[in-house]
Amino acid sequence: MTVFELDPVYWHVCRWLVAGVFAVALAHKLHAPRAFAAIVREYAVVPDGAAPALAALVAAVEAGVIAGLTSSFAVRPGAALALFLLAAYAGGIALNLARGRRHIDCGCFGPAAAGRHALSGWLLLRNGVLGIPAALLLLPVAARALGWLELAGIAAATATALVTYAAADALAANAPRVVRIGR
Repeated sequence: MTVFELDPVYWHVCRWLVAGVFAVALAHKLHAPRAFAAIVREYAVVPDGAAPALAALVAAVEAGVIAGLTSSFAVRPGAALALFLLAAYAGGIALNLARGRRHIDCGCFGPAAAGRHALSGWLLLRNGVLGIPAALLLLPVAARALGWLELAGIAAATATALVTYAAADALAANAPRVVRIGR
C-alpha cells in the first residue's frame, strides 16, 4: 500500500504560511497585552479574573506554534498545536455568535492590529481555511532535494499566500463599512 506523501515544496509553503500568520498575530498580542486580555474577557468563556491568564496562555501557545513550525524537528507538533488553537478560536467565536454577541473584537491579530474585526461567520471560515495547510503539515513529506529555483518558488508562494490572506482579512473586516458607504 502506498502512503500519500506531500511534495516538499507544498509542505514548506504550508509551514511558512501558518508560521507567518501566527507570528503576525503574536506580535500584535505582545505589543498590547492588557488590551488583548480585555478582548479575551469580552469572550466570556472564563471568569473575568482569569482572562489575563488565558490571554497569556494563548500568547504562549502561539509562540509554541511558531517555535515548532520554524524548527527542523517539531513541525508536526507545531502544526497540531496550530490546529488546536484554530479549533479553540472557532469554538469561542461560534459560542459568542450563538449568544448574539457579534460586537466583540475577534482579537485575532491582537488589539494593536489596524482596524477592529467584529465576530462573524467569515472568521469561522477563515480559521477553517487556515486549518487546511496546518493539517497538510501532518502528512508525510516526500524525500527529495530542493534546488535554488524551488526554494525561490517557496519564498514567492509563501509571500503571495500571506499577502492574499491579509488582503482577504482586511476586506472582510471592512466589508460592513463598504456596504454602508455603497447604500
